[in-house]
Amino acid sequence: DDFSESISGVPVPVVGHENGQYQVSPDYRDIPNFTGVLRARNYEIFRERIKEAGMLDQAHDFVRASGALSAICYREDIELALRTPDFGGFQLLDIMDFPGQGTALVGMLNVFMESKGVIAPETWRQFCSETVPLLRMEKHTWTTDEILTGRVEIAHYGPDDFPDARVNWSITDSMGKTLSRHSFDPVTALTGDLKKVDMFVWPLNGVKAPQRLNLTLAIEGTGYQNSYPLWIYPPKVDTTAPEDVLIARNFSEEKTQAHLAAGGKVLLLPPLDRLPHSVPGGFQTDFWSPMFAQSAIKRGVTPPPGTLGLLCKPDHPALARFPTEFHSNWQWWHLVKNSRPLVLDETPDDFRPVVQVIDNFARNHKLGLLAETRVGKGAMLICPIDLLGHQDQPAVRQFLHSLLAYMDSPGFAPAHELDPDLLHKILP
Repeated sequence: DDFSESISGVPVPVVGHENGQYQVSPDYRDIPNFTGVLRARNYEIFRERIKEAGMLDQAHDFVRASGALSAICYREDIELALRTPDFGGFQLLDIMDFPGQGTALVGMLNVFMESKGVIAPETWRQFCSETVPLLRMEKHTWTTDEILTGRVEIAHYGPDDFPDARVNWSITDSMGKTLSRHSFDPVTALTGDLKKVDMFVWPLNGVKAPQRLNLTLAIEGTGYQNSYPLWIYPPKVDTTAPEDVLIARNFSEEKTQAHLAAGGKVLLLPPLDRLPHSVPGGFQTDFWSPMFAQSAIKRGVTPPPGTLGLLCKPDHPALARFPTEFHSNWQWWHLVKNSRPLVLDETPDDFRPVVQVIDNFARNHKLGLLAETRVGKGAMLICPIDLLGHQDQPAVRQFLHSLLAYMDSPGFAPAHELDPDLLHKILP
């Protein structure tokens, strides 16, 4: 996408002001580095809060996962600007943290101008430099019965025109193997210009699915390149519940309780409007500082979810058929946008959801998007996502398929048994 429609008819240059402002979880390893006249008292308070919430051991993982998503969101905002013809430019709030004024942890660098380790400088420069090869495509998730289509452009803001710029494009699989490689005819990119290069099409019927692919654009003979993730799924997957698995909507329902009492397995997909102990689902990390949520409430405006993306274990068997990293990425979009993560604050400190949602430093809820528990003789997988209502989305179908395959395996043996009273409290 781009901002063309928004700036149409504006007779003066438009500059994006303080783009992004995507929050990253606090990095408490920075506290000892405040050795001058300032003390990181806010960080110390936040550290005590997360310790009381029983998640201090996860603090660095929260930095890594929220930081990865923040970088993904910054990239999208920057490329929106670069894809917009005649856009006057953009500026970030900062590329480093600002710990004052409500604590703005929005940087790829910390307050000492040091890398947080969430994105390498050369990766950042792929989409934020004087010359950037850009891709326009309809979506990030595709199926093997589709033809991948896209349009390539070059945003060039270097000091001189760029004659004979030849863009090569290649697609690699999850193991790094090159599946396709092609070149476009050379073009001349004028300085200050958004140059259209060409379209491409590539049939996906030969791709093994599901898997993540990477599409890379590189300007021949230069260091300018840019890579885009693609998730490829089968057009159809089996989402029929195995014989001993009951897909239920209500935990308290007699049928659900009877199935668990008999030693059965339950995939609980609770109605989202019946989860009072939950927060709204959201994709991007929270804006700037949690203090804005308080301001919104005072003004009678519904605040944003206030969350900072996902933390999960890609090698967990529940996700074996749903390719993912340890953090949010675009294939999670429809899943998290149609969810209500459960507040699991009253669970034991060592209880961890299979897919956890990171909360902001002011609230520190333990939030679950996918969690498992024993229930007497039975076992239950709890997923507060509207999986059944969005089966038209390939990632949603694949996620449900992966969960059912896991529940049909000997590996589905939850380590914890949560208090039944707690389950009745938080579940319909």
